[in-house]
Amino acid sequence: MAFLLSSERPAVAAVTFDPIKGLFRWLAKSRAERAQRVALAHLLEFDAALLNDLGINRQDVVEAMRNPPPKSGDMLAARRAQNARNWSNP
Repeated sequence: MAFLLSSERPAVAAVTFDPIKGLFRWLAKSRAERAQRVALAHLLEFDAALLNDLGINRQDVVEAMRNPPPKSGDMLAARRAQNARNWSNP
């Protein structure tokens, strides 16, 4: 049996888990992911000319919907930047 000095704490005791904070963190993440899915679904309702003005096309939106939420926004931003570079350098 190992004895600890009164001032020492085992490493396990240093890690605290608050289930309430974990629940709120999970709810916030779920809410943000749903909001992004809804926004992408609304983008599909736009016509081709409006999507072109945004620098994306319908296929870009469909591909973004297939990716997990954090990556889908990055993918659309990269596609818009690529389209902007292609437009400015004919």
